[in-house]
Amino acid sequence: MNTITKTELSSKENNLTGRIRVAIMGYGNLGKAVEEIVLSRKEFDLVVIFSRRKVKSEFGTNVRDVKDSKLFVGKIDVVFLTMGSFCDIENFAYGLAKNFNFVDSFDTHSKLTKYISNLDLIAKTSNTVTLSAFGWDPGLLSWVRVMLDSLSFNDSLSNTFWGKGISQGHSNAIREICGVENALQYTIPDEQIVKKCRRLFDYNPTDFEKHKRFCLVAETPGEDRQKITKKIKAMKNYFENYHTEVNFVPNEEIIKRQKRLSHKGYVVSNFKVLGKYKARVEFSLKISSNPHFTAQIMCVGALAVYRLAKAEDFGAKCIFDVPPSCFLGLSREDLLKKL
Repeated sequence: MNTITKTELSSKENNLTGRIRVAIMGYGNLGKAVEEIVLSRKEFDLVVIFSRRKVKSEFGTNVRDVKDSKLFVGKIDVVFLTMGSFCDIENFAYGLAKNFNFVDSFDTHSKLTKYISNLDLIAKTSNTVTLSAFGWDPGLLSWVRVMLDSLSFNDSLSNTFWGKGISQGHSNAIREICGVENALQYTIPDEQIVKKCRRLFDYNPTDFEKHKRFCLVAETPGEDRQKITKKIKAMKNYFENYHTEVNFVPNEEIIKRQKRLSHKGYVVSNFKVLGKYKARVEFSLKISSNPHFTAQIMCVGALAVYRLAKAEDFGAKCIFDVPPSCFLGLSREDLLKKL
């Protein structure tokens, strides 16, 4: 994966001449949020939604089976890949990259290096552009962590905290377990650990220490709750090695809570200049709708994917590979005015 070397695209590639033809693959909370935003923006023309389930668009958009995507090759500029990271999104992405440019918010951190490297080989061979892990974490908070580390000669100590809020990815992962009818997972920071990170400049707690995972599960009638709990707590990349609490509740309770998909996130970074001058930098976000904020970021990412494809800068990208000018569509002169 190579970082792009162009400091700015040509005016032809930066300016959007006509609407970008887009599709959505996956129609859960994130896919619905992308649809709502895309339909409100003049930059986009939503052609179709691809789904593995039989669903109906709330806005009347054409819905087709994912197998029909091959019929749309050459008719779509950018695809929003909005499937959950726990399912087989990787196999879908590798096939998708052969024929389409796309943006995703793949959020299994431990798999990202291999995932993007594999995509890069496919995209460069197929002359496509992919932008992956493009949400708020990984994505926005990743950029913040790297920026802060780079300004400290890579000598700062940064800690990231998520929550309190509902994790879409972790909730989806629980729903994939056989016997689970519905589920929600709350990520909750340990406030005592947060205080220590703010106070101590050499304190680096483990992820296990920093967060608790609180799960609400509605099981299918007759299913064994102990087996479901065991499967959740053993789930690699999601709940293994975390303080995880599983509680079983009626599905009506979960449906009620799903109307409030808020979340939080922040980075605490401690600096020492010359080993004695201390500085603490914090970045935080508070969002009322996790899927809509993620969708907004992905929509901006789709603009960059389209411009990179026009510039024939093919390959798999992440947030570190794309300059702000490509997202904004600004010339270097206009960008300098923001300094």
